Amino acid sequence: MTGHSNGSLSTRIVLVLTAVAVSAIVGVLATIPIKQNRVTAAPDAISLAIRDLQASQQQVVDQLKALQETVSSDRGDVKRLSDEVAALSAKLEALQQSFASAHQQTSPPLGTPASTHRAETRRSITRV
Repeated sequence: MTGHSNGSLSTRIVLVLTAVAVSAIVGVLATIPIKQNRVTAAPDAISLAIRDLQASQQQVVDQLKALQETVSSDRGDVKRLSDEVAALSAKLEALQQSFASAHQQTSPPLGTPASTHRAETRRSITRV
């Protein structure tokens, strides 16, 4: 019986080792498609997210460029209007000075009441 049990034991060991090897191979093969699906699915999602981010970034860049152009144009308009206001202010001041000097030339001297001035004017007319 020892011969038979040694053969049987060897056969059993070979069968167990074969079963372990087959189950290990099946286990490895079963996980490979899952890993491949994860690997292929992840780059697609990541690629789409990266493309979306790049598109959004390009939109922001375009909006910033448009905004910079608007600000630059507005600065030019503000400078032009500021120059026009300064020129109009200078003209207004010149007119005010001209009006003030013309008014001083036609008005009686300060300190002399208007009635006294009129009386002096009448006396000088009657003397003539």
